[in-house]
Amino acid sequence: MRSPRPLLLAALAGSAVVLSACTGPTASETAPSASASPAAVSPSAAPAATTTASPEPGPVARFESWWTAVRAADTVAACGALTEPLQQRMIQEYNAATGAGIADCATLIAQTSALYAATGMSADVDVELASETATEVVLNVTYAGGDCGTVHLDRTSGSWMLTDLSREC
Repeated sequence: MRSPRPLLLAALAGSAVVLSACTGPTASETAPSASASPAAVSPSAAPAATTTASPEPGPVARFESWWTAVRAADTVAACGALTEPLQQRMIQEYNAATGAGIADCATLIAQTSALYAATGMSADVDVELASETATEVVLNVTYAGGDCGTVHLDRTSGSWMLTDLSREC
């Protein structure tokens, strides 16, 4: 039996193969604190260097965070990482494959997470940057079971979001 398609996973983005989250960090993404990087201290008693806020996680980290959220059934983080068109496509694909008749992303994530847990599917995934611009990234993703896909992320809304341009291999 073939493992669930990762787009519905990772196009879940999901049960299919490949694919997301909000325009800002979710509760599961802890923002680095200013105390995370200590101020520089010199023996000459020069003023300590000031710290600056860390930049938003990159697209690879965003995808990995989304994948972790799917596996953990963190519906807020997982659904928040997906654009609305991708959520709808994943729901349609899942319903077509399973006959489940689900209507929302949270149920999709919860059912998919349970499916992964029940089948013992490995959470291992290889992610490779295929292309990148200031606002778009394509990742090549290969799951431990051999399923693969391209994950498209867009940052036009201010943070990296998995989009419906993601596809299975």
